[in-house]
Amino acid sequence: MKNYLEIKKMQRMAGVITEGEYRMTIEALHDETLDESLRNWILKGLLTLSTLAGVGKVYQMDQQAKADRDQQIEYYENILSKELAKLDDRDFGEMGYDINKKTGDRALFPDSELTPQEVFDAMASYAKGYIKTHPDEFSVG
Repeated sequence: MKNYLEIKKMQRMAGVITEGEYRMTIEALHDETLDESLRNWILKGLLTLSTLAGVGKVYQMDQQAKADRDQQIEYYENILSKELAKLDDRDFGEMGYDINKKTGDRALFPDSELTPQEVFDAMASYAKGYIKTHPDEFSVG
């Protein structure tokens, strides 16, 4: 029963269940007039309801994330890509270095066998890919 209360408390804090649902669970657990089998039946029902609510919440969050990603793709395709088409490889190379300073995604080794031009081209390619996958971090203007 204690574990069940902890689970309910975490669900309430995560927003999976409402404060009212949490209070209803607490009241059901502490109702002295209920026999043990009825209390267990109520708790199982509440657990099932909260599980369904949790699944619904996760589905809703997935749908919101998908909608956000669709908006980012639309922004990239309709606006950002047209502005990026005006830039040359030198601009992308410099952006790649700047982006990498912030993200630290690419490790640059001074004793690498790559020529400076190859490193610069790699940074340009990195910038293009990064902008395409993170269009919400960039604006036009």
